[in-house]
Amino acid sequence: MTKPSNKPSKPEKKLWPPIHELNYTNGKRVFQVRYQLDGKRESKVFEKRAEAETHAAQVRLKVQHEGAAAFNLDPDIRAEAARCVERLAHYGEAATITAAVEHYIKTVLAYHDAPTVAEIVKRLIADAKSAGRRERTVADLETRLGRFANRFGKRRLASITLEELKAWLDDPTLSPRTRINYATKLSQLFNYGVRHDWVETNQIEKISRPSVDDKAPEIYTPDEIARLLKHADTFGLLPYVAISLFAGLRSAELQRLDWQAVKLGECCIIVDAKVAKKRSRRVVEINDTLAAWLATCAKLKGGLLGRCDRTLHDQCKRLAKAAGCQWKHNGLRHSFGSYYLAHTGDAVKTSFQMGNAPDVVHRFYKGLVSNGDVARYWNLRPEADETGKIVPMRQAANA
Repeated sequence: MTKPSNKPSKPEKKLWPPIHELNYTNGKRVFQVRYQLDGKRESKVFEKRAEAETHAAQVRLKVQHEGAAAFNLDPDIRAEAARCVERLAHYGEAATITAAVEHYIKTVLAYHDAPTVAEIVKRLIADAKSAGRRERTVADLETRLGRFANRFGKRRLASITLEELKAWLDDPTLSPRTRINYATKLSQLFNYGVRHDWVETNQIEKISRPSVDDKAPEIYTPDEIARLLKHADTFGLLPYVAISLFAGLRSAELQRLDWQAVKLGECCIIVDAKVAKKRSRRVVEINDTLAAWLATCAKLKGGLLGRCDRTLHDQCKRLAKAAGCQWKHNGLRHSFGSYYLAHTGDAVKTSFQMGNAPDVVHRFYKGLVSNGDVARYWNLRPEADETGKIVPMRQAANA
C-alpha cells in the first residue's frame, strides 16, 4: 500500500492575465481581465466568465506570438534594439522604439527621393530668374544660399536638424543684421522646399532672430555736400549725386533710371515699376535746387549713369576722397530724408518722395539737422564760368 506523501502539494499555477470576480453592491457580478502590456495598463470587464477567459487567452496568444517573433530576429538586430531602448529610456515612457521609427520614417525616409540642398538652391535661383526677379535679388540668393549649399549641399533639407541650423546661423564673424539677412534667405529656401513636398516644415521659423538697435543714419553736412557736388562731374557722377541728394532716389533705382524719365518741363521724375525697389510706381518732385543742378547735366535719353554703373562704388569712393570726406553708405539718400523732412515737416510727403513708410521716415530722419543747415542745404546752387563748366559752390542769392 502506497504511503501518502508528506510533501505539501504545489499550488496550482494561475494563468496570466488573471481574471478577477467583482461583486457590486447592487448585486451585479462581473469578471475583470486586468494586465499591463507594452508599458500600458489595460482593463476589460465582462458579464460572463467564459467571455473573460476567451479575452485572456487572446492576450496570452498575442504575447506568445510577439515573443516568438522577437526570438526569430537576427541576434545583431536584437542587440541593436536593446541598445536603442537603453538610449530612449532617458527620455521617459513616451520615447519608444516605435515612436522613434515613426518619426524617422516621417521626417527622413519620406523625403528620401527629394533633391539635395545644392539641387534645390539651383532650382530656386532658376525660378527667380524666370520670374523676372532683379539682378541684385538673384545675386543675393546666389551669395547667401550658395554659402549654405557649400556646407549642406549633399544633404536633404529634411535631414538637417534645428540644432545644425542654429549653429550655422550663429556665426560670430557676422553682424546681427547679416545673420538676419541669412535667416531670411534660408526661410525662403525652406518655404520653397515645403511647397514642393521636399521637407515637412520650415525649421527657420523656430529660430529667434538677433536684435538690432536702430542707428541714426549717416548724413552729410552742407559743407561736405558742397564739396561732393563740386567734384562730382569730374567722375561722371553729377546726375547721380544731385538726384540722390535732392530727390532721395535709391542707388539701385538710379542705376536703372533712364533720362527719359526725368521730366524737367513737368518738374518730376517718373520712377516706374521697373525702376522702383518694390516695383511700385511713384512720381518724385524736382524741386528748385535739383532743377538748377539738372540744368547743367541733363540729357534727352540714355542711362543716367552711362558707363559708371559697373564701377559705381569705386567711383563714389574716389569722389569722396577728392571731396575730403568719407563715403557714407546711403549717405546721399539719408541726407535727403533728413533735410527734406526738416524742411517740410511732413513725414507722409517725405515718405512718398522716398518710397518708404511714414513711420520709417519719422523714426530714422526726424531731428537730425538744425534749421540753419536746412537753409544752407536747399540753397546750394551751381555756378558756371564762361565755358559753362561748374566751378566752386556758391549760395543762392536768397540764402
